[in-house]
This record gives sequence, structure tokens and C-alpha cells, in this order.
Amino acid sequence: MPLYEYVCNDCETRFEELRPSSRMDESAECPSGHDSSRRVMSMFAAVTRDSYGEAKAVSGGGGCGGCNGGCTCGAN
Repeated sequence: MPLYEYVCNDCETRFEELRPSSRMDESAECPSGHDSSRRVMSMFAAVTRDSYGEAKAVSGGGGCGGCNGGCTCGAN
């Protein structure tokens, strides 16, 4: 089951919810008990190590993280 990220419309708390993709756009109850929320774009970072053991960011093959500042996704 996918993990979706939501923001409460009442208190602006950001939280995650496991739910079927068929319900991804439905409002979810926030941890404070408010019933009105909206699904938001999830942002995450992935790190790996190079051959010298130095940490480096993993970029995707497009979309957020893979466009090097030239995209229009709003993440930059």
C-alpha cells in the first residue's frame, strides 16, 4: 500500500498516511484530529557512497532531483 503525504488545512501539520491509491486524494485525519487535509508532493533525499566512501546525492532519471535546476516541478 502506498504512503502519501498530507498537510492539515486547519493546523498545517504535515503527516503521512498509508492508504490505497484509489483513496489518495481523499482528505485524511491529521494527528490532532482535524478532518480536513490535502495531499502534497512528497520530497525526500537519497544518499549513496562513491568508490572513496564519500556520501553523494542520488539523482533520478528525470523529474525532481534529476533536472539540475532546469525543471518546472517547483522543487528548485
